Amino acid sequence: MQSSSISQLFPFIQRNVQLFDGQNRFLKKIILTGKICAIEQAANLFSFTEKTIETFSSLQEELIPLLIDENLKKHTEELRSKAQISIDILIRNLFERTADVGFLATDESIITYLKENKNPEQLRQRLIEYTLKYSVYNEIIITDDKGNIRLNINENNALTHSDDPLITEALHYDGYIERYAQTDLFISQPKTLLFAQRIVENQQTLGVLILCFRFDDEMSHIFSSLLNPNEHILFTNGKDVIASSDHQLTSLNDFLRIDTEAPYVYRNGSLYVSAKTKGYEGYHGAKWNSIAYKNGINHSRNLPSTASAKIKCTLNDNIRSIIMKADDVIEDLSDVIINGELIAAKERVYVLTPVLDNLRNISTSILETIKESVTNLEDTIMEGLVFDVQASAKLAINIMDRNLYERANDCRWWAMTPTFEEELSQETPDIKRISDVLHYINSLYTVYTNLFIYDTDSMIIAASSDQTIIGKKVSGDYISKTLSNKNSQNYFVSPFENNLFYNDSPTYIYSSTIRSNGITLGGIGIVFDAYPQFNAMLEDSFSSSKKGFSCFIDRKGVVIATTHPEMKLLQQLPLENEILRFSAEESTHCFTLFEDKKYLVGIALSEGYREYKTQDNYKNDLLSLTFVEY
Repeated sequence: MQSSSISQLFPFIQRNVQLFDGQNRFLKKIILTGKICAIEQAANLFSFTEKTIETFSSLQEELIPLLIDENLKKHTEELRSKAQISIDILIRNLFERTADVGFLATDESIITYLKENKNPEQLRQRLIEYTLKYSVYNEIIITDDKGNIRLNINENNALTHSDDPLITEALHYDGYIERYAQTDLFISQPKTLLFAQRIVENQQTLGVLILCFRFDDEMSHIFSSLLNPNEHILFTNGKDVIASSDHQLTSLNDFLRIDTEAPYVYRNGSLYVSAKTKGYEGYHGAKWNSIAYKNGINHSRNLPSTASAKIKCTLNDNIRSIIMKADDVIEDLSDVIINGELIAAKERVYVLTPVLDNLRNISTSILETIKESVTNLEDTIMEGLVFDVQASAKLAINIMDRNLYERANDCRWWAMTPTFEEELSQETPDIKRISDVLHYINSLYTVYTNLFIYDTDSMIIAASSDQTIIGKKVSGDYISKTLSNKNSQNYFVSPFENNLFYNDSPTYIYSSTIRSNGITLGGIGIVFDAYPQFNAMLEDSFSSSKKGFSCFIDRKGVVIATTHPEMKLLQQLPLENEILRFSAEESTHCFTLFEDKKYLVGIALSEGYREYKTQDNYKNDLLSLTFVEY
């Protein structure tokens, strides 16, 4: 990188360059003056100092590039992390939408309405209930096979017919179609992210179901959770900017020319880093890139004064060599001053006194500049490590919140399945019919090991997979609350404990009330496959280049999930109160000794997602911890 670029990108490093250059010039002048004024006995001292200048120059040549490299590494890795997280979080969300549209397209109420054209308001209210639970949608549209709008739920979206080719494409495609574009299906929005799937019964195509995703709202959630001042993220398909956190963005040309394969791009005082999604469960969505960038970089020390000392053992050999070389320079100059003063006093050569005073002053100045530069190196490395553990912990808990938001939605919506309401209203329910529906749902949503229906006596009457639980009673506070509940927005969750319905291993069971005409008929329980799902969240958020582990715990330190090979689920960890009582919205870090090893720990608290754990009836404080050895 050219010096002009260095000055623009890292002005605090350029300041050190200017200080070193000035000190070097002044040191040369002092030595020249000393040699002119010195007697023969002192001349050798100043000749020795010339070698010290060479060492000082060599120190500069090593220190400045290292300062640039470490600062560049820190900022690019932070930007890369944020770019990667933003695109991967979105892809995880959209993966759930592909399952939603496929399942909802088979809804009996929708199929019946398309065939009989009766009770549109009843269906509209049912779909409004759907969006109250799956709040990521702001519109649901049902068309016939001619593009005529048979029903939609958004009152601000008045339409009767659509010529969008998406409908024709969906009618002739066996699966979902995803597209982000301007559409006459939602003319009030510049662009809409649509998920469409044809509605079929007995191999006859009846129409198309279209879900409209709240894309701008979701991007706002993602951006606000990731970005600091002067940082931005945008999504591009290589031709257009799809979304941006930069409201001052006026020109797209610079961004569209960013080389998305480069490690980073520096342009006009800003640093850009791009990322592509790693995908989720084989789903990669649209071919979008995320670009994270900073508008200029200012140096600020965000660490406590003792933080660098705790991490010095991580300094690499180059930095250790520089510190040793700096010590040599200061020691050599000190020797020259001491010996010069002895000679001056012995020989009464007082002309050396101002020279030595200047040498003492420049030595102090050089020492301060070197200290500042080395401290910057140590802090830069430390800040990078702190960012890594905090980002890892925050990402893991973010993924958990978003995942469990979907589980809360699923159990409430499936509780409203017409088949369940119809059969549980009968004196003798058709167990096979109920079981077939449960099995079908479970085949689409593989994050569950079992789904079961229980009656008002808490007796399980049907299950999706493990039929041996039929006839057994399900118990617990969450079950009694389900059976006494009258609000379709409520759901209830078992404690995280060993459970008969999960092979006596710990998990969460989500439960919701099945009601019809104001009468409680029973409930549905969905058994979350906690072990592999939680472990995947932790593994996906932990850097493979780091040595350590991560875990989810509750407020008592009880382990919910962990990547530690010897740590047991439900084990209570002996952790400090500063970890267990952490309550801030932003992630933080601390240093701890665990199992006789020193760790830097990233800490993040579950904040919920949308209304999940923020505006609903469920409270469950969980913490995400990332342990990295140092």
